[in-house]
Amino acid sequence: MIINHGVRGSIPTPSHKMLGYGGNTPCVEVKTSDYQLIFDCGSGFSKVDFDNDLQTIVFISHFHHDHIQGLAFNDYKSASDKKIILTSAHSDKKTTFSNLFNYYKLPYFPVSFLDIINKFEFYEFDQVVDNFKDLNINSIDLNHPGNSKGYSIISDQKKFCYLLDNEFQNNQKSKVIKFCNYSDTVIWDGMYLDSELKDKRGWGHSSVEQGIDIANNIEVKNFLISHHSPLREDTDIETLKKNISTNKVKFASENEVIEF
Repeated sequence: MIINHGVRGSIPTPSHKMLGYGGNTPCVEVKTSDYQLIFDCGSGFSKVDFDNDLQTIVFISHFHHDHIQGLAFNDYKSASDKKIILTSAHSDKKTTFSNLFNYYKLPYFPVSFLDIINKFEFYEFDQVVDNFKDLNINSIDLNHPGNSKGYSIISDQKKFCYLLDNEFQNNQKSKVIKFCNYSDTVIWDGMYLDSELKDKRGWGHSSVEQGIDIANNIEVKNFLISHHSPLREDTDIETLKKNISTNKVKFASENEVIEF
């Protein structure tokens, strides 16, 4: 089961014009028979309901604010006494801890959050890969200012790929196709349209049309355009759905549940 807790990019958008597709920033939950896997901790992370019967692992793609701003806003009541593994292929566990620790303390945050909450165990990414071989976890380098990492997992004979915050370049194409091929679900960064890319070079995001091209070159069941621009209203996305979406390319919607 896949749950999109947040599908908006850059900043939360609590506008009535975005209610249909949602205004929370990125957070995707994947539940398998043995694991609860969380990809990024945007403001949508506040809605994650922790499953005490499953091993929970949180994967951070990078440390821009829209991907970590929800970490302190889950009440963690459903986590009881369980420990949550937190990791990132972006950096080693010491740097991962340091980045989050510094983000959640003065002068940026009123309290030292990671000193207060005792829920996380920080792991090296390779340590997670080695310790949970049945998940078949892989990562891919993405083109984004300060770098970002995409992830794939294969569990219960299903493949899931998460590729947010990537400024797609043609020299990535063969690598991305190989990484995503034969997936059940791919989450793709469609922050922009092709017509908007010219003015957004260096901002670190791809287009909807680039996603469609990749989808047309791989075997995939669900190809979800996500990280919607904070300026993209529901009516805009509905127009895109009518004009350029395909049977397997869809626009991610907050709170939607996809069978994995």
